[in-house]
Amino acid sequence: MADASAWERAYQRLKSDILSGSIPVGPLDIRILGDRLRMSVTPVREALARLHAERLVRLAPHQGYVVTTASAQRLEHLYELSSALVHLCLERASRSRRAKIEGGRPLLLVGSYAPDLTALIADIAAAQPNAPLAESILSLNDQLYAARRCEPKLFTGANQELAGLIALWNNRNAGDLRLRLRDHHRMRLVRVDALARLLSEEAGAA
Repeated sequence: MADASAWERAYQRLKSDILSGSIPVGPLDIRILGDRLRMSVTPVREALARLHAERLVRLAPHQGYVVTTASAQRLEHLYELSSALVHLCLERASRSRRAKIEGGRPLLLVGSYAPDLTALIADIAAAQPNAPLAESILSLNDQLYAARRCEPKLFTGANQELAGLIALWNNRNAGDLRLRLRDHHRMRLVRVDALARLLSEEAGAA
């Protein structure tokens, strides 16, 4: 087995590059990735196995690991599930008197739509005690990241909408945030076909 630190470094770097689009859609050459990361193929292979388990890459016949774009149907399912799980978290938060929810630190942002929306959803997931629920939301966060990079191209005012959502969360207004996020997801469900097309165009241009 590869050295744990090398395996973890390979996993973190490959995940970041796939989510950001730095690694384009298509087959992955393990040797080229090893050269890119300046490490042997063993930790790269183990990192790809974990990314496969997280559904960020898939195994294709005669191709090995492949980065793919999500279909409209898959995006629809991911948005639906994310909406339901985040709604559950916020419903719990609105009923809770726990200090972690009522008096948490304000969310720190990087000023970019996809990372900031992902951070918001992750913060909501972390503010409740159900670890499997939080893990499921974090996994969905990763699987929706590429689509979130495309959302501002389709939704005018997406950044202003996000700023409002974050303000509600920083004020711990879980009830209003729940309603606003429900509308947020509903709008995206209506446009999954367009989002899937944008993802394909982005992949073709890479």
